[in-house]
Amino acid sequence: MCSRFTLNLVDFINLRKRLGIPLDEALADGRDRYNIAPATPVVTLRKNGVSQMRWGLIPHWSKPGATPSAPLINARGETLTEKPSFGTAWQRAQRCIVPATGFYEWEKQGRERLPWLFQRRDGEPIAFAGLWDRWQDPIDDSIIESVTVVTTTPNKMLARIHDRMPVLLSEETAPTWLDNNNQAAVDLIKPFPSSGLTETALDTYVNCSKNDDPRCLTKRGEAPGAQFDLF
Repeated sequence: MCSRFTLNLVDFINLRKRLGIPLDEALADGRDRYNIAPATPVVTLRKNGVSQMRWGLIPHWSKPGATPSAPLINARGETLTEKPSFGTAWQRAQRCIVPATGFYEWEKQGRERLPWLFQRRDGEPIAFAGLWDRWQDPIDDSIIESVTVVTTTPNKMLARIHDRMPVLLSEETAPTWLDNNNQAAVDLIKPFPSSGLTETALDTYVNCSKNDDPRCLTKRGEAPGAQFDLF
């Protein structure tokens, strides 16, 4: 699955420019993020521009005050068309890209949860395949746009830690994901090659979702305050 990730502003800007997606000036400013967690706003890219959405999809048919049993932060790519929560959004081609610099997964060792950071080996930005929906509150007409990250079976690198991984798109395949052709998009739901990723063992400081600063990138075994450079 994908439950936490990082985003450097330079990576966001570069990916947006390469895909030719216009930028709303209201979203032009921001900061580097080191520990983006569910139920918080995330930057997304659609064909017509950049948006901020809530991470954790709220289906358009949800009732006011209804709380899902688990946040819909991920959607299994193999069953997108079968699940009521995602089916309509998929049929309407409500696809987007969630830009990232790296993503975290946790390895269980006894009672410990040991974090790992995964990034593209070539240093390029990560583009998660996303699916979005728009919910309107029938009481006050307020609108919430929300997003889920599509997942697939893991590559060999991720398989030792988890049985799922996010669908990662390249600069070449991202436009196809954003297009209206559902069948072409289905063909992109597959594991990203292990050879295209790096893995870095991190200190458990990142385990707390409230921590969102450069210390999240401390390598395992390094003393607090050690110098490091992710971006």
